Amino acid sequence: MALQSFSIDGARFRAGRWRARGDLAYLVPLSPAHTLTASTLAKARAELGSQGFDEIVTAAVAPPERAAFIEDGFEEREHLHLLEHDLRGLPPLRRWWNRRPVVTIERGTTRDHDAVLALDHRTFDEFWRLDEDGLTDAMEATPVSRLRVVRDPEIVGYAVAGRAGHQGFLQRLAVDPDRQGSGMGSALVHDALHWMRRRGASVAWVNTQEANSRALALYEHLGFRPADHQLTVLARAVR
Repeated sequence: MALQSFSIDGARFRAGRWRARGDLAYLVPLSPAHTLTASTLAKARAELGSQGFDEIVTAAVAPPERAAFIEDGFEEREHLHLLEHDLRGLPPLRRWWNRRPVVTIERGTTRDHDAVLALDHRTFDEFWRLDEDGLTDAMEATPVSRLRVVRDPEIVGYAVAGRAGHQGFLQRLAVDPDRQGSGMGSALVHDALHWMRRRGASVAWVNTQEANSRALALYEHLGFRPADHQLTVLARAVR
């Protein structure tokens, strides 16, 4: 089930099933933290309970939103690193390609979704794996986005990048576990960053699990720096 938008007492949310779990709702707050009052969150939980969900997991939220959810009885599920990249100092793509083995990156289409999701399942643990709705939501999280893939001959790497105004977002990056360390991840990230800059973004954002030291090292090597705050995923029972 794709995410649906709804409003309660001036607060706006998107919500739907978390991956393939019919009992677990995914809740994304869309309005400022001051709208997430105890009454509003209680009503949001009641709405999700009426749809048959037993538990709720939030999107990765910043400290002000985290405080509101904690006040409502949510508990921390996982911490995420939030990193930013100043695209104004991004070196020319040809300079980087001259120093790296050539990797052919192609435009991905809806026909590639099954192969992309199969790769995603090989790369991430069960809780974080995407299903078709999750991939669609990643593509639709920003007004402009694109899917890029590496084939050999099957898809062995992919990236979803998006842009909203002057901000770019690396929404998803996956490289086949047997091909990690080959430079493919770096190539996909560089490709995404240069696309963002060409489309008018001046800063790029990415987040990764606190325990994913390999991804963190890759992003920092490519010019990302820790943001001023980090993100938290929270969860609680509906009732």
